Amino acid sequence: MMTASISVEIVKYNFFMLSGIFAMIKNYFTLYALSLELKSLFEGAYVFEAFSQQKNELCLSLITHDKRRFTLFAVAQSAHLSLYFSEMFQRQKRNTVNLMTRANEKQIRAVRISDCERIIYFELEASLTLVFQLFSAATNFFLLENGLVVESFKKETDLLHQPFLERSHTPILRTLERLSTDYDLFCQTLDFDAFVSLSAKDQERWLPKKLIGFDAYLSRETLFRARSKSATLESHALYEAFQDVFYELISPEPKVYFSANDVWFSIITHTHTPFEHAEAFDSINDALRFYAQQVHQRANFGKDLLSLRKSLERLIEKTQQQVRTMQAQHTINRAEMYETFGKLLLLHRDMPKGLTELEVENVFSDGERVKIALDAAKSIQENAESYFERAKKSRQQRALATRRLHEVEAGLLEQQRLLTELLAVDSPKALKAWRERNSDWLKKFGLLPKADAEQAYLFRRFKFSEHTELWVGKNAQNNDLLTFKYARPNDLWLHARGVSGSHCILKSPRKPSKDDIMRAAEIAAYYSAARTSELVPVICTEKKYVRKPKGAPTGSVIVEREEVLMVKPRLLFDEA
Repeated sequence: MMTASISVEIVKYNFFMLSGIFAMIKNYFTLYALSLELKSLFEGAYVFEAFSQQKNELCLSLITHDKRRFTLFAVAQSAHLSLYFSEMFQRQKRNTVNLMTRANEKQIRAVRISDCERIIYFELEASLTLVFQLFSAATNFFLLENGLVVESFKKETDLLHQPFLERSHTPILRTLERLSTDYDLFCQTLDFDAFVSLSAKDQERWLPKKLIGFDAYLSRETLFRARSKSATLESHALYEAFQDVFYELISPEPKVYFSANDVWFSIITHTHTPFEHAEAFDSINDALRFYAQQVHQRANFGKDLLSLRKSLERLIEKTQQQVRTMQAQHTINRAEMYETFGKLLLLHRDMPKGLTELEVENVFSDGERVKIALDAAKSIQENAESYFERAKKSRQQRALATRRLHEVEAGLLEQQRLLTELLAVDSPKALKAWRERNSDWLKKFGLLPKADAEQAYLFRRFKFSEHTELWVGKNAQNNDLLTFKYARPNDLWLHARGVSGSHCILKSPRKPSKDDIMRAAEIAAYYSAARTSELVPVICTEKKYVRKPKGAPTGSVIVEREEVLMVKPRLLFDEA
């Protein structure tokens, strides 16, 4: 029998989060470039409605002059998210609240960014202005009327009916432009002699204080480039590095960078830390939107990880208590007691029938007296035989209990192993591998319902957002199963046109955004025989228009109605 003490140390658990590479999400030059894209698309457009359906997120529904519908997302209290827009986003029917209703149905006359602050203005008709103040710690969104604050997203009541004033009056772009063409002014502004006397860490803090528009990320990047030019950090090397960075800022090339456990956004070439790969984008908004999807994906991963850890800890605690109870019961050996009672009764078989109890000396022990309960309807001999039978049954039950105790103890060891492995998981890919490796144990312990487990591992799954997920078939038979068993009639069905490939089902409780559909099409192209092509036509239709002809080969279908999307085959998401 396993008698060792079974316990588990509940280790302090830090689930995966994005690290400190916040990079350029709220940098002035990112917002400057984004404001130009907003200006090009939304000047002349109309505000349809403003609402919120997630904490700290303002959604602005916009309709352009050519009837295209967009949603602008403005996120407060997040170091990782700020402002981006998406086409064809549908508002939830529940848990949503209207905001800034005075702006509804008002035309956007102008879009501009402050020369001196990270503030973007949407100037509307009727003397109204929407203000997006995108500061690191004081992000907020306002509705102004004639320059006065009439509504604040974060409910800063002390600002109501007060003029909205910018704090800085130093133009960022013009100031840095002057510095980039005047070496002496740069050294004077930086106070280079004081700068070089500082430690490396203090030098990182110094640059943002002296160079308006620079933040910690740009400071690290500039210093890294300067030290690459001159190990002693000479003034000319630092000036050249500053010029390089500034010229990249005013000619942005947005990318999203990936390392093993992190993702970050930048509009300049990132050199000061290693990364695994980078995705380039044609527009600032495309990159910001994709980055936001990655942030949400990793946030969901963190929640899943924390939930699993807590479930495992509760299960281990419950199993430990079960083991303790079973071990305590196991110490009581009733079979020996019943056997002794039977033998003692045989020594007193001459006692009359009808007794309910007999007190005798226990000659098989230390001679103490014991009381033996009797069935008055039976003779002493019959009572003895009854005790022998009970002893036999007790031995059988004890053997079963011993086996059950071993099983529970073995299960506890597996639970402890699962928790230890889970604590080492640090990425969505690692979590997926852990789940697949341990799926049988997870189902056995009730940590993964059988139906969920079947769906989770039958298909490749890519989570685009909290509510939208793409399921991808793995082979012909798997494609049939996905399309004709797990897809709902209104789910979107995607497949590379004219070549073999995976069936893909885009699942969402509401109409998917155009961006999500394009991402799904790119993945469908990637999982096809046309993966290496520059552009691939991908069929997109509702599943109800897909049918299987009688006698058709496995995986073959007929599509009765289709739309074709031309996309680049690429896989930008980790499997969920």
